[in-house]
Amino acid sequence: MPYHTGVKRVFLLEYAWLAGDMGWFVPTPSTAEERGKPKPREWADVPAAGILVEHDDGLVLVDLGVHPEAREVWPKELFAVFPVTKFTDENRLENQLKAIGYKPEDIDYVVFTHLHLDHTGHAYLFRDSKAAIVLHKKELTHALYSIWIGRPGAYVPSDIEQLRGANLHPFEGAHLELLPGIDLIWVGGHTPGSTMVKVETKAGNTYIFTGDIVHLPIELEVEAKGWLLGDYEEYITALKKLKLLLKRPRTYAIIPHDPELFKKYPKAPKPLE
Repeated sequence: MPYHTGVKRVFLLEYAWLAGDMGWFVPTPSTAEERGKPKPREWADVPAAGILVEHDDGLVLVDLGVHPEAREVWPKELFAVFPVTKFTDENRLENQLKAIGYKPEDIDYVVFTHLHLDHTGHAYLFRDSKAAIVLHKKELTHALYSIWIGRPGAYVPSDIEQLRGANLHPFEGAHLELLPGIDLIWVGGHTPGSTMVKVETKAGNTYIFTGDIVHLPIELEVEAKGWLLGDYEEYITALKKLKLLLKRPRTYAIIPHDPELFKKYPKAPKPLE
């Protein structure tokens, strides 16, 4: 009996571009020969991306990018570490959706791969929304605890505050079939509740939106993450799981911070093939 999927189309959303020291993404240690001879740090410019899934049973939006006023909203020290290098009106969620023919009010589900600053920026649009807000319980617990003890790290308190009173649906365990053809896979590794989203389309393609368990494609080769590593055992297990999934025919990784992402795949309003 063939597997049923209700996924019609998948759109890749471009929310912004940020920059960061390469050490955040992959280990870049100095060698003994370089000791005492400081060298310039290498930086990477990366996009912040999300996806919109058209499903027979509703619209599913994955991740919410950066806040349009990030320079004012983010703590200054955080903006200095991860400066937003490109953001225009086109990158606003309302306009990303408008290009496809939708509005924020049309969204039925909002899925967070995790709650860091570059994934929660438009949360204010959904505070009083009918949309079900879906994320792993570990992520919500960790974000709130980090903020409560005064060590928010890459969580922006004003973004997280927008989830107070929202239509929250935290899930537990390693897997949730959100809708037929849309699976949420808990992996941890980066943050305690980091989640991948696997989408199987009616056209027969499978897209795995990795969230930040993978920041740059090189991680799949070297199997290592820089300063953004959370739990090493979870991280390696997640990479191995992802690599197994990618061995399947017509299965593709959507790495939201891949600098070459929009060269590999079309962005909205064009759907993924």
